[in-house]
Amino acid sequence: MPAAKAPAETAEIMWKPILIRALIAAIFGLATVFLQEPGLPMLKYGLAAYFVFSGSGTWEYLRRDPVPEKMRGPLSIAAALFMLSAVALLFAGTEFIAGLIAGIALIGVGIAELVAWAQHRTQFVPARDQLYTGAVGILSGVGLLLFLHLDAHGMLGIVGGGAIIIAVLLAISGFGFRHDAGRAAEPTT
Repeated sequence: MPAAKAPAETAEIMWKPILIRALIAAIFGLATVFLQEPGLPMLKYGLAAYFVFSGSGTWEYLRRDPVPEKMRGPLSIAAALFMLSAVALLFAGTEFIAGLIAGIALIGVGIAELVAWAQHRTQFVPARDQLYTGAVGILSGVGLLLFLHLDAHGMLGIVGGGAIIIAVLLAISGFGFRHDAGRAAEPTT
């Protein structure tokens, strides 16, 4: 049985916020690849920036009309966790504490996204993305918690690797929805 396709109206509305989240994750993930010797400030501020932009991207996604009302609850929790964790990271005094905050945040966000996926995957096709973003978030968070002894470079590598995976998955999804939207998504001149 072929995979369900999103209605053109839904695809037209949802492809942009999905690609925004993909772009945020891609920028952060690629930035972590090129950092040679980041210290605690780069770890704190880099993760905080990633969390603020990810929270904003999640909020932009969940406030769209096609998103089911009951799906907005778990996604609002995810967006709030991103934002609160970003603030908490600014006060982290060690790499261990920054990694602990980020790991717990990623696990919490991942669980919220998995709840959104589990409850709405059958009636809202874009909700299927939350399976992957949630699972990658949880794995990144667990990776951080397991390797809290790493330096800033190693911690950023764990989160950045997860961000690159999320970027690729959401880019595929976003461009797929862009295609499903068809002519309605083409810019008018």
